[in-house]
Amino acid sequence: MKLVTKDLTQTKQWLSEPERKAIVGIIESSFSNITPDAYLAKYFDSSDAFERRLRLYFDEGKVVGYCLLTFSDESTMTVIRASAGFIPKYRKGGNTFQFSLSESFKCWLRRPWKKIYYADTMLSPAMYRAIAKNTGIIWPHPQHPTSGEIFDVFNPNGELGSGEAVRCLVPVNRVSNYSESELKSFETSDKLEIQYYCKLNPDFNNGVALFVIIPISFRQFVKTALKKLRA
Repeated sequence: MKLVTKDLTQTKQWLSEPERKAIVGIIESSFSNITPDAYLAKYFDSSDAFERRLRLYFDEGKVVGYCLLTFSDESTMTVIRASAGFIPKYRKGGNTFQFSLSESFKCWLRRPWKKIYYADTMLSPAMYRAIAKNTGIIWPHPQHPTSGEIFDVFNPNGELGSGEAVRCLVPVNRVSNYSESELKSFETSDKLEIQYYCKLNPDFNNGVALFVIIPISFRQFVKTALKKLRA
């Protein structure tokens, strides 16, 4: 299904009131154990980011999903974080990959001398697969050796992944609104990334997220492009 998109930048043009209300509805349909106002305050309104970029997804004029990227300077690094949500029938992780990749690339072009990382939690096995299957370098990943030291930097109070000596789990006290059939499909999936996510984070439907780190660099873009070409 091809969705119409609209891109917004916080420092130039940001959410209208109807768009903001639509996002509240998406948050309510996507997650449990959270208050939409608190979620908006944390991800959309806090002052800790120097920029936010947002893509809204529309079907027949109705907002059915969003992908938000925040950009923050922390110590000697720039850190990119993300939040995404879709009305259940529109949940396809591939919707957000191109947007996330292009905005990360633009960030790197503006400051290639700086260390830049995507570093944030993923509560959904499907979202992890959508990103991991297309990304050249991502940690943790069954085929990408991971140093525990970088997780100690970004997630020092995190928990160890099941069977892994890296702090890649984070209790977030919210869960995605998955149906029983969706949970069963994750459990029986033959897809490598889904299997790996569920092995590392068997409690994802009980408020535990996987902490994911992606280096944003020239090497990353080359490896990602080669991976896409091979696919």
